[in-house]
Order: sequence, then structure tokens, then C-alpha cells
Amino acid sequence: MKRLISIVKREIFVLLYVILIFLMLIQVGSVKKITTYNISGVNSLRSSHLITEYKPEEILSNIEIYKYRITSYYPNDECNSGYCTGSGLCVEDFTINEHGWYTYNGKLVLAAATTYLQNKFGVKENKLYFKYYDEVLLTIDGVEYEGIILDTCGACYKNEIVDLYVTGKSSVLDRGYQGKNMISLEVTKKK
Repeated sequence: MKRLISIVKREIFVLLYVILIFLMLIQVGSVKKITTYNISGVNSLRSSHLITEYKPEEILSNIEIYKYRITSYYPNDECNSGYCTGSGLCVEDFTINEHGWYTYNGKLVLAAATTYLQNKFGVKENKLYFKYYDEVLLTIDGVEYEGIILDTCGACYKNEIVDLYVTGKSSVLDRGYQGKNMISLEVTKKK
């Protein structure tokens, strides 16, 4: 009788062990939560819950769009702007579009608050600073334009302004004065 009880106990133990392994195998591949981190250790998902259904509007809502005023500058203007930009590229390196705006590789040439003159103009908390060759997408009067930051603008450190490099006074563009008819700016490529 003792031998029979010993065999039954051993068989129950083996049976429970097999059931436990079976339950563990069922859980393989089951994911309840995904968290990813970029190289700086910051969680790169807005929500760490598993996405079970593709919703384009959720993806688009993650894109940060900023509201800016856009002004213009040109060689020999009242601020004594020159023929070259802070990046070292000059007017002979650019082409001119139908509006009289300088472009570089098809992108509007822009000046903005950059990291290069923060010692001179200071640093504001929560302000977006650029580096030369950062690329942006601008929406001006409902039309999208690709732009590239190639110069630094002093006034851009005080307010949310980007400065468009144009050929002359007749090509000047100014939108967003006192917050009216501001442009949308989306950063597409950061250096």
C-alpha cells in the first residue's frame, strides 16, 4: 500500500509538472505591453500599450507642428544682411524660385534661432533651436514647402520666427504678425 501511495504521488507530481510546462508554452508569444527606448534612454512610444489596430490618425497626431511667424531678409537690406549665410553657402550656391525666394537643393533657404549663437543671445526654456542643414516642412498660406536652415537670425531668439532668404524687397514675405496667419512648421530632419 505504501508503495502504491508513493507511485501515485510521483505520478501526480509529474502530471502537475507537465501541466505547468504546458501553461508556460501557451504564454510564449503573448504580449501585453511593449516599451521601446531610443538611444538616449527616452521612451519612444507615446503609449506603451500594444497597438492592435492600425489607425493613421494616431500616427499623425504624434508629429509635432509648431506655429511660427515668417519674415524675410535679403542682401543689403536695412539690417545689412550679406550675400552669404552662416553655413558658408552664398547666393551663387542657390537657385531662385518663382517667388524670388532663394532655394538650396529645392528647399527654401531659412535663418532661425540656432545653437551657434546661444552664448550671445541666450537660451530660452522650451524653445526649439536648430543647427545648419536641419530640414523643415513649412505650410505658408495653405501651401507646403520644404525648407533648410542655413543661417542664424538674431530676432528669432526672442520670438518664434523663421527668416526666409529672398532676392530683394519685392520678394519679401511676412506672415504671422501679432499671431495672425501664422505658418506651420514641422521638423523633418535634425542634425
